[in-house]
Amino acid sequence: MNSFSAIAFFFVLGVYVVSAFSEIAAAEPLQFDIADDYVEITTGFTGTTLSMIGYRKGHGDIILTLEGPPRSTVVRQKSQVFGAWVNRETLQFDNIPSYYDFALSVDDEKKLMSDALLKEYHVGLNALRMVPKEERVDEDTLRGFQSALLRYKQQHQLYSQKAGVIEFLGDNFFRVDFHLPAHVPAGNYTVRALLVGKGKVVYEDTQSLRVGLTGFSSDIYEFSRNHAFLYGVFCVLIACFAGWLSNVIVRRS
Repeated sequence: MNSFSAIAFFFVLGVYVVSAFSEIAAAEPLQFDIADDYVEITTGFTGTTLSMIGYRKGHGDIILTLEGPPRSTVVRQKSQVFGAWVNRETLQFDNIPSYYDFALSVDDEKKLMSDALLKEYHVGLNALRMVPKEERVDEDTLRGFQSALLRYKQQHQLYSQKAGVIEFLGDNFFRVDFHLPAHVPAGNYTVRALLVGKGKVVYEDTQSLRVGLTGFSSDIYEFSRNHAFLYGVFCVLIACFAGWLSNVIVRRS
């Protein structure tokens, strides 16, 4: 891109931003827009960056959270028995976000509001609700399983390691990017923007976006949901065929 094209691009972007927010800026203290509210997962999908731009009228700190569809997750604790790793205990967590990320205009969410409000608005990893299906679980065991679940999500890039940074483009306009990994779960996602002042939520705005499978990946996913037994049979047959084929190749070589 030459210098003239770059100037033209940013000029058009500036006109779009001003026109998009000029009407609502007078009425709403906080407004944001998602660059693309539908993410397609196709064959060969390697992940994507989800960008958002917004406008803040006046002063106040900003929080943005991105939550994936709730899912049930089973955490298994393994230990060695006679030299072999076996599952000793399992704990199921219901209705936890399948994906979670957040961004702040400050360096620590605890500077913005109380722990009770952080939990109410799901701000920060410590504020996520991780309640097991099994009611009778002692605190030490529960904390161990919760830590294991959090580590698993972070290792697979489904939960953030730390808060993202909200980048201000001047005094009032801002931008934030969220990364969606290649194995991001499909479903409806919720984006929540909070304007915070003096330890309270002054204004809240929420929007939704859709992450959907398309093409051959979508066909496989729908078949696995609608015909779970047949899907399992096909997977076993394919695995057996792959094993047989590898043996044939090894013998011939």
